[in-house]
Amino acid sequence: MPVPAEGPQPAVLDTAFFRRWLERATEVIEREADRLTELDSPIGDADHGANMRRGFTSGAAVVRTDPYPAPGALLKAFGNHLTSTVGGAAGPLYGTVMRRAGRTMGDAETITPEQLGDALAAAVAGVRRLGDSAPGDKTMVDALTPASEAYTAALGSGAGLTDALAAAARAADEGAVATVPMLARRGRASYLGERSIGHQDPGATSSALLINALYATAAEAPAPRAGQATATGREEAPAEAPSAPAAQGTDGPGGAATGPESRQDRDAPRRDERVGVVLVAHSREVAAATADLARALVGTGDPAPIGTAGGREDGGVGTSSALVEAAVKQVDNGRGVVVLCDMGSAVLTVKALLAESGAHALPSEVRIADAPFVEGAVAVLVTASTGADIDVVMTAADDARAYRKI
Repeated sequence: MPVPAEGPQPAVLDTAFFRRWLERATEVIEREADRLTELDSPIGDADHGANMRRGFTSGAAVVRTDPYPAPGALLKAFGNHLTSTVGGAAGPLYGTVMRRAGRTMGDAETITPEQLGDALAAAVAGVRRLGDSAPGDKTMVDALTPASEAYTAALGSGAGLTDALAAAARAADEGAVATVPMLARRGRASYLGERSIGHQDPGATSSALLINALYATAAEAPAPRAGQATATGREEAPAEAPSAPAAQGTDGPGGAATGPESRQDRDAPRRDERVGVVLVAHSREVAAATADLARALVGTGDPAPIGTAGGREDGGVGTSSALVEAAVKQVDNGRGVVVLCDMGSAVLTVKALLAESGAHALPSEVRIADAPFVEGAVAVLVTASTGADIDVVMTAADDARAYRKI
């Protein structure tokens, strides 16, 4: 457990401070990746450490030199990267931690310790909402919630920044260890039932590592320069977000991308008058093949716009928020978009995007269909191709979910 540092409390929570934190966090994740994977092996997919290492290492390289004007912009950019590159559910969850914290910080060039507490609380609330989780469910929330509460309580008792973060780090460590006897109620570990008891949750462990890295950064942060303010109220536009990559396989034979007006049947509803469909899968090939099947079964020769977001941007297995964002925006024609997902982390990726605002916000009328992937894709695309509104298309998805095969 950390011991509060002696000497003056660091007072400058600026972009340089949070850049140092991300660098330190990356070093810690790289060092502890094998241990995180070992913890994940008996109750998960045995990939948590490798996924976190990939996301943090590449993310640190991305944000290392870009001149972000404020801590909030830096953390939002890092969060967007994590959502796109960290595999499984961890991507959207840790991406949400960073984005929610960054959004709460706003555009201030420096923030106060109290504002950092608000950012931590917002990050925890975002993760709890996205994962539908609570303390005691054996998830990362079991480390993040006590850390946030301990930090706020310490500040309220008159502690300085470093001492408050030391309290947060202790609470996060204790919260991670406390997951050992818990029965998992959320996440991949919940599939094991009572067999999840006796194992420390890897997400809670990696969350505690990040909180400890934040404490260590504060303990070693340089003192403020003479005359330097600890916070500003100046509004400043956040850094311009990079444009999303082109969506994969949007509407066209064999998955080729074509414009929304291609192959238009003069007698059919115009493409800009029909609901769009997006298939989100962990595999590019699965998403493309399912889209091809759905098109083939439409029967009219003029399917509604359908896009795919399969796999990661590098072609690997996983989900990418950037590909989802691009696919949704490409097929959106003003009447809404229905999204079908193959499994849990794909749903979390879409839900994380739906909670976004600003440049990465999805159109307002985007809905996730709770339906089997293949049957739902066919039912939704066939119905959307008739020109039905989004409520009718969602009803078709519900019918596909309820259809019994025996």
